[in-house]
Amino acid sequence: MRETLKSCMGCLNRNHLHYAARCTGQLHKTQERMNKVSENKMTMIYATLAACAKFVATWTGLVAFKNAHDELVANMKSIEDASETQELNMKGAALDKRFKRDAMTQKTIVMAHALFAYAEDTNDIVLREKANLSEGDLTKKRDAIVAQLCQGISNLATALGASLVDYGVTAAEITGLQSAIDNYVAVVTAPRNATTVRKGATAEINTLMKDSMKILNNRMDKLMPEFKESKPEFYQEYFDARIVVDATGSSKKEEVKKAA
Repeated sequence: MRETLKSCMGCLNRNHLHYAARCTGQLHKTQERMNKVSENKMTMIYATLAACAKFVATWTGLVAFKNAHDELVANMKSIEDASETQELNMKGAALDKRFKRDAMTQKTIVMAHALFAYAEDTNDIVLREKANLSEGDLTKKRDAIVAQLCQGISNLATALGASLVDYGVTAAEITGLQSAIDNYVAVVTAPRNATTVRKGATAEINTLMKDSMKILNNRMDKLMPEFKESKPEFYQEYFDARIVVDATGSSKKEEVKKAA
């Protein structure tokens, strides 16, 4: 995703079809993280940039147009970065929590089985029932509850200490279980924090989209009459690209009024 802007800028002096293909591939990834309205506008902006890339020699000498174009490209790069932030923060936090939960659960089950065997040998019915846990029992529990159950097993093992050595439980393993629990508890709120980050990225995208539309409507569109007679094919392709098409399957289009 981070390579998109480089690809777009690098393609300005290459075949415009290659540029459009690269942008289309990036668009498919970006669209997955944006609402439908933004998708439609992003499609239009990429198409407009592709049209501009095809005729770069025509407009590059018009400084005001070039400045607006470059700002638009920079906005697209920022939108892509913010979109990536949305995805990676949520996936990364959730994946980290899952790995730490799995580690905690596995250590807890091993410890619980040792405690169960010890309770059986000592005829400690209460301890046996407390230690009677399966992996399935922990898997179906909510985040906070599974941590409490695992902590309960850790507390029992800590209290018995050396008594569990004959059952394959060392002091290091008891410490390891507690560390796994602590690590899991520390990341339980991470997805919620990631949601906050994601909301911030969404707000940034919305702001950038508004600014991008302003660049198009109030600057680039207004300068296009410069090319209406001197380069009519660029003028036509630019405004064809500026049509915002509803990507949901509807035939409705948002027509862009051509500058006189």
